[in-house]
Amino acid sequence: MTSKQFTPPTAEQRTKALGDTSKLDTDLLHALTVGINESFLPIPVPNDGDWLSIYEESGQTLKQFEKTKRTRPHSTYRTIYVQPIGECNHPRAPSLETICEFSSHFFPGCLVEILPSIDFDSKTMKQRLNPYTNQPQYLTTNLIDHLKKMQRKRSRDRRELFCVGITMADIYPRSSWNFVYGIASIEDGVGIYSFARLDPMFPGTPDDQFPCTEEERLLILKRAIGVFVHEVIHLFGLEHCIYYLCLMNGTNNGEEMDGQPLYLCPVCLRKMYSSLNGKTNPFDVKKIYRGISDLCRKLNFKDEMDWYENRLRMLDV
Repeated sequence: MTSKQFTPPTAEQRTKALGDTSKLDTDLLHALTVGINESFLPIPVPNDGDWLSIYEESGQTLKQFEKTKRTRPHSTYRTIYVQPIGECNHPRAPSLETICEFSSHFFPGCLVEILPSIDFDSKTMKQRLNPYTNQPQYLTTNLIDHLKKMQRKRSRDRRELFCVGITMADIYPRSSWNFVYGIASIEDGVGIYSFARLDPMFPGTPDDQFPCTEEERLLILKRAIGVFVHEVIHLFGLEHCIYYLCLMNGTNNGEEMDGQPLYLCPVCLRKMYSSLNGKTNPFDVKKIYRGISDLCRKLNFKDEMDWYENRLRMLDV
């Protein structure tokens, strides 16, 4: 949908989107209200070519979110499956294990488990040659359908919450689109995303065997984590965020993706609390932040580590 000129929400609109906070526990209340102006930047007016300069989005308030049909972990249904499709062991590919470890902190009470890799099915997975990159692409509709079929075969599996396919191949959602980083089918609990365009060498990969520099490795890994967590959060029913700079902002290019933080704004954090908080697995925001901060230190994500550590200091009031 072509957008009119996007106008960032006002402070009053952001507060309304967050909803009533009067009955929240102290830690979550502080996470949503303390030091907000210091920690969270309002979303800016988009540049030409950015997501919100092209696609019109009105935003999803907490109240709207809680009225939608959405999936919540329950009973034994707490596992998010990761389904590799095609060859994912390219030397420049990010580590699936690291992506899963990082992601698990965003979804307390859930398990993130990697399934055995499967091949592309040439009979059911439509392919085209992208006219701009001269690289093969697969249609996301076919990939989603294949994941749904596999999901039905696992129907007796009482652990599966979602399944997200990942691939090194480039993907596109319809003939009129150039590409897409990822896409989620919320009603089916499945999603698909591609590593292909996360590499700054694209479209020179995956055939070129140039090893990553440390700077490239960190860039690719950050992008992969961000896109994966973003797509899984969509499966929980969250739409794109228009209130702050946030992991749930829509992105349309590499520059915009790299400006997207690896944290959730107050509005989206409140929605995830609504989805994940439970008696046996309480949504402990400080524990979540500490886990992510420790992993950022391990991975040498310095800016992200500084943000989470600074946020934890603010919350220790």
